[in-house]
Amino acid sequence: MSTWFILAGSAAVVVLMIAAAAALGFRQRARLDEAEISRFAAAEGLNVEQAAIGEGARSAVARLSGGKILVVRVMGDGLSARVAPASATRIGLRGARVRIEFADVGFPPLNLQFNDAPPAWLADLAQGAAR
Repeated sequence: MSTWFILAGSAAVVVLMIAAAAALGFRQRARLDEAEISRFAAAEGLNVEQAAIGEGARSAVARLSGGKILVVRVMGDGLSARVAPASATRIGLRGARVRIEFADVGFPPLNLQFNDAPPAWLADLAQGAAR
């Protein structure tokens, strides 16, 4: 009989934890838009020259003033960003997909998927970065 009490108590605690997580907003999702990209650029003291948000609005890339590149991705309920000189990135294009890798391994590569072809400025940047 005592095992039933332990099982019922455990189930009650699990339900309580799920209710607390729901109340705290465990289903919230970060939103990636032009305003967020501009906010990250401003935090670096730079301006956004051009930006592209990938399909599903879960990742983005922007060309910043000063020859820098900003990549932003949704990670859980927050956003993660990285700013680097364009010369420290490797950009690969394959159809509607773009892959941006950094010279160091501290930030994983960013994979962007677009509905159509990537923006022309991004293709130009990829050709320039490849030289």
